[in-house]
Formats: sequence, structure tokens, C-alpha cells
Amino acid sequence: MPSEITNDLLTNSVLPSQKIKEILPPSPQAFIVDDSIPTRRIFRNILEELGFKVNEAVNGKVALEKLQEVLPETMIIFSDISMPVMDGFEFCFRLMQERWYDGTPFVLVSTESDAKNVIKGLKLGADDFLPKPFDKEIVSLVLLRILQ
Repeated sequence: MPSEITNDLLTNSVLPSQKIKEILPPSPQAFIVDDSIPTRRIFRNILEELGFKVNEAVNGKVALEKLQEVLPETMIIFSDISMPVMDGFEFCFRLMQERWYDGTPFVLVSTESDAKNVIKGLKLGADDFLPKPFDKEIVSLVLLRILQ
């Protein structure tokens, strides 16, 4: 049975970015892991426009260190797959093994969105997969799916 939000999206032409703002708590926080400065900037701008405070890391290794400090306040984690030092797959796997990890939703993001990578990411514990390039409405739709 579709939820009220799903019905609104299907019948009233309500944009996902409008709906996500209705369900977010005050001052939600997101964490972006990507080695590309331009990609992080675009992603940060989208999330900030949706009302998120954003923390960032350049690879999985740095993210594991930073997340221990900000995880209690973090609502969702987005990680690119292809990064130096520690890629998104290894980061996802290692994060899921950490005692301090609390199950915060984890989304892999990549231009490499073939079935093999999507399945691998989901098997490692990711909650969803966001193909690049993305825009505010696609990000909002993924957020709605995960946070409902």
C-alpha cells in the first residue's frame, strides 16, 4: 500500500525536494565521502538547499576517522565508490564492522552504476545506490525512500 508521501508524489506532481523538507528533523546532518572537490561541492549545495548541515571526507580512510566524532548527529552517509586510499566498497565494509557504527543509512554514489556494482554495494551493507550525475530531485527521492 503506497504511503501518503508516495501518493502525493504520484498524483499531485509534488516534487521530492518539497516532500523531503516535510519529514526532516531540524538541522539534519549528512556526510559526503568523495575525492572529487567539484562533486563534493555540487552534492554539498544540493544537501544544504534541502536543509542539511554537511560534513565531508576525501576517502574512506579519512571518513572512518571523522565519522566517529559526528556519527551520532549524522542522518545519512553518501560515499563515492572510486577513491584513492580506501574506495567506497571497502569503506562500506569496514564501517559495517565497526562497533561504534549505529546503522546510519549508507548510500553508495557512482558513475559506475552497472548491476554488478549496485549488487556488490548492497551485499556489503549499503542501503541504496545513487548514480551520477544526480540532481536535487533524484537525491531527494533517495532520501525519501530511505528515511520514510
